[in-house]
Amino acid sequence: MVLATILADKLGSKIGGLVSGLPSTVMFGLFFLAWTQNTSVAVASTTIIPIVGGINCLFLLCYVYLVRKSLLKAVLSSLILWSVFSYFLVRIHFNNYAISIIGYGLLLAFSFYVMEKVLKIVSVKGKKVVYTPPLIAARALIGGSVVALAVYLGKIGGPVLGGMFSMFPAMFISTMLITYYSHGALFSAGTMKSTMVSGVSIVVFSVVARYSYIPLSLGWGTLLSIFISFLCGFTIYKSVITKLN
Repeated sequence: MVLATILADKLGSKIGGLVSGLPSTVMFGLFFLAWTQNTSVAVASTTIIPIVGGINCLFLLCYVYLVRKSLLKAVLSSLILWSVFSYFLVRIHFNNYAISIIGYGLLLAFSFYVMEKVLKIVSVKGKKVVYTPPLIAARALIGGSVVALAVYLGKIGGPVLGGMFSMFPAMFISTMLITYYSHGALFSAGTMKSTMVSGVSIVVFSVVARYSYIPLSLGWGTLLSIFISFLCGFTIYKSVITKLN
């Protein structure tokens, strides 16, 4: 989280979006779910992750649409949207992995089309920002708090809640606020578009973890998931993000 916003400041919204979309929160969330309970719980939690990733795409779309009017309205509206859709998934005890994957693909495609073709969000170059210890500490604290919450909810509420909150867009919110106050609404919106595209690597991480944690063990499964998801993120950056407007 800290690295993402620093790179966004220094190198521009495309790089910042790339790093923001890497699987940081979900990686630690699944790892600690498996470590504090058992690997099967973490694997079961991956069922809901792709569809929540799709909800995260809508979350980003809502923010990008509203941020040029009001930061507060954009963040609050996005959070309300995320909460309503996520609550619905919990209420129906969502447990269909195929629908989860398909739903993610459809919501990603829809959100990207609207950002790119309708809202015409463009990328912006970075600017210099002065970093203070409180600013860096606050960024790290947000990510750690979400991981702890995901582990706690996974323990008391089961894998659906654990998986859902491992995908809570904490890093997105942190990046939204910091990029907005550092560079303004247009830069923040451009970062979120790149973040949404690179977020595919988060879902890739969960897919690899789902099928590797048990046969390979938690440690090796995590390493394999990190390697493939980061490789996916790099490929997306070279083939897609660098070509975005």
